[in-house]
Amino acid sequence: MTKSALVTGASRGIGKAIALRLSQLSYQLVLTGRDRAALEAVAAECATPVEVIAGDITDPAFIEAAVAHAVQCFGHIDVLVNNAGTANRSPVQSADLEAWREVLDVNFTAAMVFSRALVPEMIERRSGAIVNISSISGRNTDPGSAIYAATKHALNGFSGCLYEDVREFGIKVSTIMPGFVETELTADIGKLQSAMIKADDVAAAVEFVLASSASCCPTEIVLRPQQRP
Repeated sequence: MTKSALVTGASRGIGKAIALRLSQLSYQLVLTGRDRAALEAVAAECATPVEVIAGDITDPAFIEAAVAHAVQCFGHIDVLVNNAGTANRSPVQSADLEAWREVLDVNFTAAMVFSRALVPEMIERRSGAIVNISSISGRNTDPGSAIYAATKHALNGFSGCLYEDVREFGIKVSTIMPGFVETELTADIGKLQSAMIKADDVAAAVEFVLASSASCCPTEIVLRPQQRP
């Protein structure tokens, strides 16, 4: 039976690499992001049916509509990849709280809302997978990274608890925590991008989770650059 996957933040970087990898694995795709043109460009590279749903994932009404449209198109969603992410670097004492709220909503709240929307049907089918793209920052603390690290710590904790809630229904929940990845987010941080993890490395980790047997679940995967960027 053909399987379907929903990938957030799929227009570029890690999300695009995951979308292309899942298409190679014959998944029908629902791709979300803010940039419709970029999403459609990714869809054009895919060899399987793709639905593009452009909008703001910080809006719960958009998430509700996107999930409804995805289910209408493909009947159900087998795999949810919560990949959308953003960053804001500033010390706590000078933080722009509105900017921080957007980071919180994109990096954590959207993943929580998408998961809540799709889990009940996965439970009913006793099958499914949720893969959350977190960060090694979800285990570390660094100056100027308070909101980004906080959202990744929160996503890690949420993922672990979600797994405990749904494991008996045959649903896999995995958190992938990369170090520095060569994307637009790391282009101006003063690190050597050529030494960073590639977006396709993260996509390969997603494939590993989905290929794992019914008797196990890779609940956490940490990816580190082989060389120091």
